[in-house]
Amino acid sequence: MDEPKVMDEKTLRTDSSVYNQGTMMKQQIHEEINSAVNYRLITERIAAGTARDVSQELKKAKEPALIIGSGPSLDNALPLLKDWKGGIFCSTSHALSLMRFGVEPTHIVALDPFCRWEELEGVDWSKTKTKLIAHPGVWPDLLSNWPNDILLYIENMGHQNPFYGTQKRMYSYRVVGENKDYRNPTFVFYIPTEITLFACSPPIQIFFADLLGYGHSFLVGVDFCYSDTKERFTNWTMKDGEWVAHEHPFVSEPDLVRTSNGKFTKAVHLYYKKNFLTAWRLSKQTVYTTDQGAITELPYIDIEKVVRKQGRGFDTQTEEFVANHSEKYLAGVGAFVVETSNGLSFVESHDPARELTRYMADLTNFYTCDTCKVTVKAETPGDHSGETCPQCKQGKLKSSYTIDVQKNIKKFQRLLEYNDIKVDRDDWIPEPRKPMPITGVQSSLK
Repeated sequence: MDEPKVMDEKTLRTDSSVYNQGTMMKQQIHEEINSAVNYRLITERIAAGTARDVSQELKKAKEPALIIGSGPSLDNALPLLKDWKGGIFCSTSHALSLMRFGVEPTHIVALDPFCRWEELEGVDWSKTKTKLIAHPGVWPDLLSNWPNDILLYIENMGHQNPFYGTQKRMYSYRVVGENKDYRNPTFVFYIPTEITLFACSPPIQIFFADLLGYGHSFLVGVDFCYSDTKERFTNWTMKDGEWVAHEHPFVSEPDLVRTSNGKFTKAVHLYYKKNFLTAWRLSKQTVYTTDQGAITELPYIDIEKVVRKQGRGFDTQTEEFVANHSEKYLAGVGAFVVETSNGLSFVESHDPARELTRYMADLTNFYTCDTCKVTVKAETPGDHSGETCPQCKQGKLKSSYTIDVQKNIKKFQRLLEYNDIKVDRDDWIPEPRKPMPITGVQSSLK
């Protein structure tokens, strides 16, 4: 095979905003329609006790879990998984292939609005203990046909999105007190759990594994690249009572990228890899890979050994280990983790010295009301802590973020030097706050 002209992983930059915008344009309208169609079915199943918020599920005692992906290495792993006794998290596209090899997933995660029942047809799922994890925006026939319990969640984008806020309120009910004040009821959410989206299924699968009390996670088929002969795993479907294999051979094409360990892939898969490592950093979970694909930042363990030991006896990864291994890669592809008193913020930047310092300075201008919990942005100079909330006129403002700017800058400098990215140290100077009035509601109903 003639080797195609390729780009290099180390020099490739993917813009999440472009991918996210494209995804929202194609998918959100379907989620809106599906959420409306599914309303009656979901609320009826909640009342019947066969659907509930995912947080209400009984927690596991740190039982290990497998995280299934769509890479070509899954073909080699599938025959070995029948002896696995722990958790198995897959998407709707993997479920039938697992069952073909006698492997019953514990959880099928439905992420896209196009997750449909036809992806699961051919197996009597009522004879399994498999549970479906889904949000209200999945294709209606998936929920209407699913015979077992449904665990529910609401998606979010990591920032305010009008649709997901509306969807969460849509799936709620009102409680009016004895005073009969119908204008000011208490809202109770059917689905309070929100999970941040990270582009592909494996990140959300590790989030759910953690939320449900599982321990170490092991990636299986999460390659984010091609093999010499296959583009992705061989998926199986059922037709007329017979299993049918669907092969996906690798075909050389333009715009291929060479990974750091010499594999062929496409830019979108490296975008997925970036998102997965970001999710790993956020979750701080212990995650191993059983694949020899594009993810070299995670420790590798052979799948045969994982199954033989049932995922036990492997070291727990410290938060420092997770941060070090994930952030080195992320900084190399223009993604950075800002540490604040309010958690972690993820920022993509082509000019880190100027943009990251500006970003951190801007965060210190956000204040939260201690009464109505609204967040406002103050862009007049000085500290506005203790001032009266401009929305409710009763509460007092307190700083939303405390940031050790110099600590973050030193970390960014170290990571850039590791990746041989030259940045003039004199550029790391936070810009002064620009004067603007306190304005703009950033969040409301929680």
